Amino acid sequence: MIIILFDILMQYAITRNLSSNRVLKKTEQSEILKELEFFPIPVSLDDESLSFSYVDTWNQSRTYGGDRHHEGTDIMTDLNEPGIYPVVSMSDGVVEKLGWLELGGYRVGIRTDSGLYLYYAHLQSYMPDIKEGQEIKAGECIGFIGDTGYGKEGTTGKFATHLHVGFYLPDKEGSDEALNPYPYLQKLTEKTLSYHYHNYDYNKEDTA
Repeated sequence: MIIILFDILMQYAITRNLSSNRVLKKTEQSEILKELEFFPIPVSLDDESLSFSYVDTWNQSRTYGGDRHHEGTDIMTDLNEPGIYPVVSMSDGVVEKLGWLELGGYRVGIRTDSGLYLYYAHLQSYMPDIKEGQEIKAGECIGFIGDTGYGKEGTTGKFATHLHVGFYLPDKEGSDEALNPYPYLQKLTEKTLSYHYHNYDYNKEDTA
């Protein structure tokens, strides 16, 4: 009964775009779910303490740069240290945007075949060979989680280390409209990859 109720709630959340009155067609929902293959952060094969968590932060108030609403989901890392947690592409697609944004810091934007734009923000770094126009496969590492943004290029430390995930779908006029990623991420939790976190020193001793 609990599982059935959860699925009903997730389906409603997926159908309703809370940033507007737009309701996604079933064909749009199906296409998005079909393209999304993996959760954006893999679990560590070497250290279970390198975990992460997230809640539905959609439409929450934000004040940097003026009053606005949060257009995404923040996945918080339990270890508040930039450059440790890898980020993988949730789907196949093409790198459409790469570089610095004042709000998002270092970000990667990937466009899928259906037109869905997947936005990965506040990265500490990218994979060295990634570039705009490059084809990306689902599960491919694109960079590492950081705390960049809220200032001129290179700004760090304005907030805790986390990955901001944004979903945008073109409207009838071709302008990208924000969708709530949270219910889709919930669906993807059962499709989480496992990685060796090569940027983490597993020989660190606890000196506390």
